[in-house]
Amino acid sequence: MGMLREANRSSMRRYSARAGFSLVEILVVIGIISILLAIIIPVVSKARESSKRTACSSNLRQLGQAMYMYAEANRGFLPNGNPPLDWFNYDGANAIMVTFNRDYVKAPGVFRCPGDPQPLPKQIVTADQTLEDSARMSYEFFFLWWPPEKGPMLTKMKGQAPLAWDLDGGQVVSPLQNHRGGGNVLLADGHVIWLEQKLWDMGNWPSPASKYYPTN
Repeated sequence: MGMLREANRSSMRRYSARAGFSLVEILVVIGIISILLAIIIPVVSKARESSKRTACSSNLRQLGQAMYMYAEANRGFLPNGNPPLDWFNYDGANAIMVTFNRDYVKAPGVFRCPGDPQPLPKQIVTADQTLEDSARMSYEFFFLWWPPEKGPMLTKMKGQAPLAWDLDGGQVVSPLQNHRGGGNVLLADGHVIWLEQKLWDMGNWPSPASKYYPTN
């Protein structure tokens, strides 16, 4: 019996030794996991950003379709609430964007890029970028910055002028940016392009906006 108990204890000691991991083995496993995470995390991040860009592009296309419908109903003119000789009017911008959403867009959510940390708007009540439920929370609109006596008319955009775009897509760093390194831009022919930051005329002014903008 004594020999049997001793044999059992010896067997248990050998099993215990086999069941454990050495420090070297643990460090090797940790190293492998670290390498895998270093590979996976950038891939996942890139895929997530690509998904946001795609959804953002879809938003801008929907806004473009609404602009086309507005122009068809308004003798070719794009939305503009500025008084005569006024290039941008706060109250006019608020009024026209609320009307534009109510009558043509009818979906407040498309005014928010998925890359924007602000909450999804439940309704559009303003064009003020600093307030919630704003039509300009994520995007800028070319037609808001025109004096009414100079347009803007969709037919004069020749399918090339930018109509709306990601805020501050041309800035190196900005709290208003939806994406890094550039932004989506809706062109007057209805399609959306990705414009790298270095190709913008200014921080919130994509090329070729200046080409189609009126002079004093």
